[in-house]
Amino acid sequence: MRTALSRRRLTISVGVVLAAVTATSFTAPTALAAPAPAALAQPAQAATAPFKVPFLASGGELLNAGRTGFLSEDADGTARWTRYADGVSKVIAKNEGDYVLGGGAGSDVVVVAHEVNEAGAEEIHTSTVKVFDMASGAAPVALDLNASQETHGFVGAVAGSTLLVSDQPRQTLKLIDISGGQPTVRTVGDSYFEPTWMRDTLSDTAVARNHDRDLVIDLKTGQQVGTYQPAPEPDWPKPYVPRSSFLSPTHVGWTERTDDKLVLATAVRGQDEVVRTPLGPDDSTTITGGLLGDWFLWGATTGNATPWHAFWARSLKDGSTVKLLDHATNAVKGPDGTFLVLGTTAADGAGVYRVAVGTDGKPAASLIASTGEPNDGATPLAYVGGAPVTVDLDGVAKTRLSWKFSTTRADLTVELRRKGSWETFETVVRPASGSGAHPDGSLGFDWAGEVEKWRPRPAPNGTYEWTVTARPWNGMPSVTTSGTLTVTRSPKAHDFDDDGAPDLVARDRNGYLDQIGTRWDDATGRLVPLDNSTSGLRGWNIYDRVESAGDIAGTNAADLVTRDRDGVLWLHRGTGSQTRVGYESRVRIGGGWNTYTEFTGGSDLTGDGRADLVAADKAGDLWLYRATGSTAAPFEARRKIGHGWGFYNQLTAVGNIAGAPAGDLVARDTAGVLWLYLGRGDGTFAPRTKIGGGWNAYADVVGIGDGNKDGRPDLYARTAVGAAYFYAGTGDWKVPFKARTTTEAGTGESWGGNPVQQVS
Repeated sequence: MRTALSRRRLTISVGVVLAAVTATSFTAPTALAAPAPAALAQPAQAATAPFKVPFLASGGELLNAGRTGFLSEDADGTARWTRYADGVSKVIAKNEGDYVLGGGAGSDVVVVAHEVNEAGAEEIHTSTVKVFDMASGAAPVALDLNASQETHGFVGAVAGSTLLVSDQPRQTLKLIDISGGQPTVRTVGDSYFEPTWMRDTLSDTAVARNHDRDLVIDLKTGQQVGTYQPAPEPDWPKPYVPRSSFLSPTHVGWTERTDDKLVLATAVRGQDEVVRTPLGPDDSTTITGGLLGDWFLWGATTGNATPWHAFWARSLKDGSTVKLLDHATNAVKGPDGTFLVLGTTAADGAGVYRVAVGTDGKPAASLIASTGEPNDGATPLAYVGGAPVTVDLDGVAKTRLSWKFSTTRADLTVELRRKGSWETFETVVRPASGSGAHPDGSLGFDWAGEVEKWRPRPAPNGTYEWTVTARPWNGMPSVTTSGTLTVTRSPKAHDFDDDGAPDLVARDRNGYLDQIGTRWDDATGRLVPLDNSTSGLRGWNIYDRVESAGDIAGTNAADLVTRDRDGVLWLHRGTGSQTRVGYESRVRIGGGWNTYTEFTGGSDLTGDGRADLVAADKAGDLWLYRATGSTAAPFEARRKIGHGWGFYNQLTAVGNIAGAPAGDLVARDTAGVLWLYLGRGDGTFAPRTKIGGGWNAYADVVGIGDGNKDGRPDLYARTAVGAAYFYAGTGDWKVPFKARTTTEAGTGESWGGNPVQQVS
């Protein structure tokens, strides 16, 4: 079917939209001019032996195949032009935001375009392009698409000297021809919906996508000469995958998904009849290939169906097939009815293969450039074992997770999902980039013990389901395996939600109590609060003291103790739950606690593994309450362990910060000096050591536990005006803390909308 659309032709002033990169006047590169047929260069012959292209190993991609060389992009994004004649490669300079396009089959033109993708913008567009003629080596020319509304849009493809531009806000397709030094703009239609140019082009024809239709455009006339209606995409839960489109001088083709099959649809150009041919199971919709004469070349770049994972040629005449490669990463149309394919064969290994139709009328592949990798042949990948079973995250910043496969020459995608929740961790392991392959033959990564990519939080203890997919470099089918692992940590004094990271409790003047989770941010070296960690528990203003006391009741979760206005002390046993923030119903410990001016809990002072409590009374005597592990009677009878403690106005249990046998204590005197008391392990302390002055600036001093995951307890301090700081422990009793860093944890307003008044 043919449809003629009105078209406009606009000649743009060279001085407005085109500027040479150098200061000289513009001269179109040789390849961009319109030469007579006799002047066309003949394809260069490849070197007698395959040359080396190591930059295409593991993750490279072919972008275009010209007459004198081919354009490629490495896994790290470096673009190169490689000559057939001698294998010499030249890097194509590009900056952040640039993308590279080739000029189409047989073209030696390379275009470096700059993408503008601003936050909140309605469209992605191209601002400038640089056009290179790689055959002549002439200086590039530059085109500013922002110089005029007529040239505005996104460069989606190139066909020789013509830039194929889509302008979605104006619902138009544009052809910008820059041959002969006189750029012209032609508009193809003005009523398209989300128009997009497809990458597969010919020198005189291209395919555009108009929402759900494929349009064949004659680039010489600027007319639409064919419209084709692909089958609709399958509904959810099938994932959306962009269709591939293909073009040859005689046919147009595209892929569809119907009845769980990947289908090739082809039509003879100029005719309405569409022939649909199932290609294979719909375990992968990502394929590479194209139309070569009366053959369709194709192969799946992902998926697990081995019989069709190879790169094949299928006859459009009789349906016969020819296997060309064991696998192909991608394929591009080349000069004079050829293709270049990046892939592998069992005989010759990985590299760039030229596919051409031989004298017998069938396509055949020959290696022209080798990646230089060891030849893995066509051996399928196999999972060997070695999966992690138990992951201990106690006092470590990272822990290694690894799996063994039959080769380390593979990339992994890993997903961990906490059982019974949506909390996940995902990563990709690429050993070719320099990490991931370990001496024991396993592949893996160092996990920071966190879940959720966009809002990271420490991974709670418990069972995790893992899924690992290995994609071998030799292009054979990927292998997916799964299992479970258990994350464990010992109970922590300030861990209320069982994720190993310290939590704080903050109370405002109206009695709202918030539980604030934290995580250590390696990128900034800061303790940061979790976004969704507040609870807004009510009624806590009946207490004049709220203290985190560690696990004193044997539940492996941190508990709170509170003192009411009548001097009664209460136990609020922690639940250790991530889904229900809060505490069990309070249990009365005993009365008479208003005799104490200060008390604190959280350190194991007696070496029995339980967090004890100490209290200083009005007479200055210090008393030890040894924990029992019983909810009904959480402490033994008190025992006097010191006197003269009335000199202090702040006591803080800090855990074992200095390597002594048991937990320690810091005390602030009325002059603002902070002192360290090392625990002996019998409930008493060694003589005090001065830490430093100026600590009267803080309203709250909290032994938060290990906040930075180095295995040492740390200290948190907060001023009365709401500024908060983190003091990392050193493990040295002479200088127990490093210089402070700021933290947002415990600052600002509570869940109830009031300033935080106390943090513990």
